[in-house]
Amino acid sequence: MPRTPTHAKLRGRAIVLLVVVPAIALRDLFEFLGITGVDAWLATSASLALLCTVVHLAGSTLDNRADHPDDRDFGRRIADLCRRDGLLAVQLAPDANIKAYLPNGSLVLIGCGPTDHEAHPLDLHDFIGTAHHDHQADIPVFVTPHGFTPEAREFARSHGIVLLDRPRLGQWQEGHGLTTLVGTTH
Repeated sequence: MPRTPTHAKLRGRAIVLLVVVPAIALRDLFEFLGITGVDAWLATSASLALLCTVVHLAGSTLDNRADHPDDRDFGRRIADLCRRDGLLAVQLAPDANIKAYLPNGSLVLIGCGPTDHEAHPLDLHDFIGTAHHDHQADIPVFVTPHGFTPEAREFARSHGIVLLDRPRLGQWQEGHGLTTLVGTTH
């Protein structure tokens, strides 16, 4: 998620609260336990340092998740590429499949595969049923940024599914048209 000034301000306030409230509670706890003076100060400082480290690591983990699109975001990016390439009536379905038409009228159904692991035959099995039976797609295409297992590649070959993995997806993003990529993968 992009950082906005409001987001940063709220995050800063949350961090201050996460530090101040425990500091007060720790001071009271140490006084109750009979720890005072420099020992209380050192114990509070060490505890706050640990808390800040945990908060920092949690924030870093959340920030890294933003680098990996979820399935819906990935589908939107693929739909945008379709529009850029001049496909018509581009629709993003709730299941992250994209339905679009080539200028010649051919129906392309694009399945946006898993964004967190290699696609398996089961991922393709579900897609091919949708592509052929539900939509009568002329060109079924399956896209994933993490590649395909050898079994998934074999399944795709035997069912006429065009596969676009990270290298092909990179070519598409660099400006190679979808029709060019589909033509070179058949």
